[in-house]
Amino acid sequence: MSREILVGRNERGDRTARYALDVVEEGDHWMSTLTKLDARGEPESGAVAPRFYGLTREQARRRMIQVLENEYDVVASSGDTLEH
Repeated sequence: MSREILVGRNERGDRTARYALDVVEEGDHWMSTLTKLDARGEPESGAVAPRFYGLTREQARRRMIQVLENEYDVVASSGDTLEH
């Protein structure tokens, strides 16, 4: 499993949110999930988006990032990644 912290913000910068993007290998495909983080960096309850599947890790990752790109003007990785 890998976890990446993403930051979404609008163009003016007055709306910013952090998310944890998890990508997990499940047999012959990959699955991604997205969790919104609170101000302390703890996961909030409830799903942000449905699970997405891909044939590759990058495909599953990109599909979930596109969800955030529909909500925010800028979506960037904070540089924090964890490999499990």
